[in-house]
Amino acid sequence: MEEKGVLLIGPSIGWIFAQGIYDLTKHEKFLQEVGASATELVMYLVEEKRQQALLNGDPMGMAFTTVHLDDLSPDRPSEGQVALAKKIVDRHKAAAAVAHPVNNPVSYYEDLLAAGVPAAIENMDRNKVRGHAIWELRDLIEKHGLKFVLDVQHAYEHDPGMTYAWELYQMGSPNLVYLHVSGQSEKSIHSLVHLAENGAAIIHFLGKVFSEKKLPIILEGQYTTAQEVKKEIESLKQELGF
Repeated sequence: MEEKGVLLIGPSIGWIFAQGIYDLTKHEKFLQEVGASATELVMYLVEEKRQQALLNGDPMGMAFTTVHLDDLSPDRPSEGQVALAKKIVDRHKAAAAVAHPVNNPVSYYEDLLAAGVPAAIENMDRNKVRGHAIWELRDLIEKHGLKFVLDVQHAYEHDPGMTYAWELYQMGSPNLVYLHVSGQSEKSIHSLVHLAENGAAIIHFLGKVFSEKKLPIILEGQYTTAQEVKKEIESLKQELGF
C-alpha cells in the first residue's frame, strides 16, 4: 500500500487573537482539537497584548509555523519593528515571515534579511495597485533573496481560469515555502474552501501543484468554530489524497 505522507495544514490564528484570546496555550489547544499540524501567527502592531503574547507565550508546538508580519509602520522606528519580528520568529522557530509587497519599501525586506529573518512576500489580490505582476514579484524574490508564499485565492481573483496562478507557481517554485489557501463565497472573499463557490477551482489547482511539490497549507478562510476548521482540514486532506 502506497504511503500517503503527511500534509502540513492548519489555520492562521489571527481570528483567535481578534476574539481577545491572548493565551497561546489556548491557541495550541484549539489547533490540536481541529487536527492542525501547521499555523500562521499574525502580528498586529497596534495591539500590544498580541505582541506580548507572541514574545512571551510558549512556542507553538506545530510541525510547521510561520509568521505574517504587519506592514512597516512609519510612526515607529523601523529598527524596533525588525527586532520585534526577529524575536517572534526565533521564539516560535518560524519557517518564514511574510509581508505584503504593496505597502512595504524594499529596505524593510533588506533589513529583515540582514537581521536573520526568513522574509517572504506573497502575491496580492486584485484590489491592490501592485504586488501581483509576475515580473515585479520575480524581481523582488531574485534580487533580494526572498522566500515566496503563493496566495491561491488572490491568484483566482486575477484569473478564474488559474493560468495566472500556475505561472505564479512556476515563477516562484524554487523559493516557494507554503500556500495561503481560501476561497470565495457570496458573503466573503476569504471563505473556507469547502464552503466556497470556487472550491472546485481551488482544489484542482492544489492538486496540480501537489503533483509536483508537497507544500504546507495555511488556511485563510474565515471561521467561527473549531468544527468548521476541522472539516476544512479533513476535506482538503481527502481531496489531496492524504
